[in-house]
Amino acid sequence: MKKFVFEFTAIFVAIMLIGIGVADAQWRSPTHDVYNAPTGVDIEIDGNLDDWDGVLDSVTGTDGKPFCGVGFEGRDGGVDVWEEYQTGTWDGPDDQTTCFMIVWNEDAVYLAISVTDDDHQNGGAAWNGDSAQINVVPSGIRESGQPFFLYNVALSEGGDLLLHNERLNGQEGLVSGEDVAITRDEDTKTTSYEYRFTPAKFGLDISLSAGIEIGLGICVNDGDFGEGQTGQKGWSGWNPHTVVHGKNPEKTGLVVLSADNVTPVEPEGKLASTWGRIKSVK
Repeated sequence: MKKFVFEFTAIFVAIMLIGIGVADAQWRSPTHDVYNAPTGVDIEIDGNLDDWDGVLDSVTGTDGKPFCGVGFEGRDGGVDVWEEYQTGTWDGPDDQTTCFMIVWNEDAVYLAISVTDDDHQNGGAAWNGDSAQINVVPSGIRESGQPFFLYNVALSEGGDLLLHNERLNGQEGLVSGEDVAITRDEDTKTTSYEYRFTPAKFGLDISLSAGIEIGLGICVNDGDFGEGQTGQKGWSGWNPHTVVHGKNPEKTGLVVLSADNVTPVEPEGKLASTWGRIKSVK
């Protein structure tokens, strides 16, 4: 498969092969380490996930389950779906559960995150409180020291989109409303994040094609109302330790751009009912 950037010399490839033993030591999800992103979907960046109908059911882990409540390596060596920070507590899937989807075309890669969260709390910071932090490794090489990009976004309690382009390696950051949008639905207790990543954001002048690989880490922070619960008090996502407890490109999941289109699903299996299954994730 193709990497997102750069061609490597024979010497560099040899060094990479020598390091395979070290790379293999990195924890990987046994079922949800690789996301094979389909194409053929038109996405509008507006925070409305209707465009994504059918995607969640089309892309699953090797166990046949969607990318919802994905387990990740915890600090104690176990596998968590939510990890506390400081005084944070988690009351189960209704408290916070993260689902995500990825599609692409030749111009951009698109990411949607739907977070079930009983309380939305953000006092005005793009990373502190309910928020999402995204680590992108454009080379697709999941090793320590690889160049990565870090984007933090949140929806304030006043309804403002907060965007912090934290690490850009000299490139242009995401633009609010053009590359990222967030909406909150208090009736369904869900927060929807939508992103567009173009090659130009990583300093590349290319068209995307099937086979390209990208490293990706998703950390969805959780902050609840109540004594000791405001601010960043825990997280879920896809390998969130790419962002918290250090910035770790080697811990990212792998996105592979697939030539497949989204598989049609029957009406009862579409997105609305799929989100309903989040509550059963443990």
